[in-house]
Amino acid sequence: MASESGEQPPVLIFGSHLAALGVLRVLARRGIPAYVADDTSNVITRSRWYRAADRTLRETADPAVLADYLRSLALPTAVLIACSDQWALAVSGLPADLKERFPASIAPHVAIEQFVDKDRFRELVDHLDIPRPRTMAIGEPADIARASDEDLAMGFLKPTESQAHNRRFKTKGFFIESREHAMGLVEQARESGITFMLQEYIPGGMANTFIVDGFVDRHGEIRALHARRRVRMEPPRLANTCCDVTIPLEDVAASMPALRTLLAATRYRGIFMIEFKFDDRDGLFKIIELNARPFWLIGHVERAGVDLPWMSYLDAQGLDVPRPAPYQVGRYGMYEILDAAAIGRALAGRRRPDGPVLKPWLLGDKALFWWSDPMPALGGLGQSVARRLGRAMDRVRGSATPSVEAGDASNPAVTAR
Repeated sequence: MASESGEQPPVLIFGSHLAALGVLRVLARRGIPAYVADDTSNVITRSRWYRAADRTLRETADPAVLADYLRSLALPTAVLIACSDQWALAVSGLPADLKERFPASIAPHVAIEQFVDKDRFRELVDHLDIPRPRTMAIGEPADIARASDEDLAMGFLKPTESQAHNRRFKTKGFFIESREHAMGLVEQARESGITFMLQEYIPGGMANTFIVDGFVDRHGEIRALHARRRVRMEPPRLANTCCDVTIPLEDVAASMPALRTLLAATRYRGIFMIEFKFDDRDGLFKIIELNARPFWLIGHVERAGVDLPWMSYLDAQGLDVPRPAPYQVGRYGMYEILDAAAIGRALAGRRRPDGPVLKPWLLGDKALFWWSDPMPALGGLGQSVARRLGRAMDRVRGSATPSVEAGDASNPAVTAR
């Protein structure tokens, strides 16, 4: 595919926070023209490479809404890259005529639905018999009554649709204080149209969480694999990785059969990030989730030697996707705002932060701050301060959400990890 002028076709980026910002920056390093489709004032608008599309659109999961938008654009053609779950649902569901004019390297729509809906993902991995945490569906309070005491003690309530839950509860899930506590949370969530799963919490420290990133081309061939190990997360226990380090693929070799089974079964295509947790009790890598899109630290992965946005750009056009050279092992990456919070939390609790601190901060890749593009970091810092002030005011007014150890979903990046 080529533009009418014979130049490289542009990219339309669908996303507004860290994942989209990383994609924009990586493409800029390649000299590829890119436009941001989102109607947003988020941190991506601070980038020196930010250019809005001639029309913008609020985030949607509806392919029909996206189709109407694309038909209204003057662009003769563009490669689409979806950087959030909702956008991935919309892009993967476009009609055939638009997929030809606006190609994307993305998994089938039914597969995206399975990855976004955590209950459907549970059914998928159960069917494939991939090592996974013990999980049961929770649709109503009566389901909690049927759970065993052991399941409640060893588990947590995980939403089946993360973004809706994050908007309502500002968490990634709930640990359970009692059976009555769990039943109350389920009833409260049901009133907002939110359902849960009761999932086993796999014990183990930060270093037991592994992330495998990669790319599958249109022929179903895995063109790239890249492995990372968690160093820190914030808040503790239920949250997203805020600091990691690249590791040899050999360290996660035991997870590869499950990874290949899952990708083949769903006819996967495009960028992926799969999270595993190693269970010391039985020596298995257990799958937690698959993100079928770019993620927070995609710029970090590119700096280590695996350029996933470039692969997506080539594959969408039907071009050959070269295999990358061996990537750099021992390279740190971080989302600075959350990592600083994790370190501060540890010091305030008079304990040593997990993992090294100086080396990642001095030499690691930053998700927000790039010397060549510093302004998004200032915007992100402003957002963080505003959120903290907002929560402080909520507490003063007595309207804060329930206090639990969970992810900070008031952070926009939580829904576009």
